[in-house]
Parts: sequence; structure tokens; C-alpha cells
Amino acid sequence: MAKKNARAEDETKAELNMSSMMDACFLLIIFFVVNASQITVAKDPCVKMPNAVTCSDMKEAKGCVVVNVFPDIEKMDDRTSKKFGESYQPGTVWSVSDGSKTIGYSQAQTQDLTDYITKQIEMWKGKNLPPEQIRLYVRGDKDAPWERSATVIRCAAQAGLSNVVFGTLPARG
Repeated sequence: MAKKNARAEDETKAELNMSSMMDACFLLIIFFVVNASQITVAKDPCVKMPNAVTCSDMKEAKGCVVVNVFPDIEKMDDRTSKKFGESYQPGTVWSVSDGSKTIGYSQAQTQDLTDYITKQIEMWKGKNLPPEQIRLYVRGDKDAPWERSATVIRCAAQAGLSNVVFGTLPARG
């Protein structure tokens, strides 16, 4: 009988304090959310991106000089042309965003577009980004004439930028 009582007294109940473990989990989640690098590119809803059979995700948005290329307003659907008319002046064929505002350019403003790209290159260089990581990101509408994208590429070349990325969406189905 004495042995049974001794065994019962030796067994202790183990408890795990879950509140400190939950605190640690939440701190880790907050840490990873704050330190995660997000891919953020100025996306204009008036640009309908083309689909590509093969494409890959852009891993890093740092170093991107984004230029949106628009089609003629006649080729836009009603909703897009209305939004476009509210956002841009007639004759706008390209747009860029500096984070606080969006600037539209007409076909005749190629020097202004070149100057903008030059300023963006200098900004990225000022942030100690190597020149090979600075690239032009062309978000061309699927109905935009190719000549407009070619002009954007020419402006980038005049600014000293030769690394070009074309924005596309994955092919459907």
C-alpha cells in the first residue's frame, strides 16, 4: 500500500503555458510582415495588359522605371475610356507615376519623357543601386500601337538605360 501512495505522489501534472508561445508567434508574424519586400509597381487601370504564353514573375520592383503605354481612346472600352478621360488630357499616350502623382505625356513630349527617365535613373543610383539593376518596365496596352512602346524604349536609350522588361499577364487556360 505504501508503494501505491508513493507512486501517486511522484506523478506531477505537466502544464504548458500557451500565452507566452502565442506572444512569440505574433511577434514573429509581425516581424516577417514588416520586413517582407513587396513588389510594388505603379499600375494604371487604363492599361489592359497582353497575355503571354511564357512569362515569369518579377521578383523585385526596386530599380524599375515604369512607363504605361496607352492605345488610342477609340480602342478602349467605355469604362476604361471614361476613367482615362477623367485622369488624362486628350492626346495622352504614355504615363508615369512618381508615387504622389501621375503624369501623362503626348506623342510630342518625347524629350520630357527622356528627362523623367533620366531623373529616375539618377534617383536609383542615389540609392546605391547598381546600374545593371535599373530597368525600364514597359506596361503596354494590348491594343496600343507598337511604335509607342518603341518610342519609350528609344527615350530610355537616350537616357542611358538599356535593360527593358515588358509587362504581360500569364496566358489564360
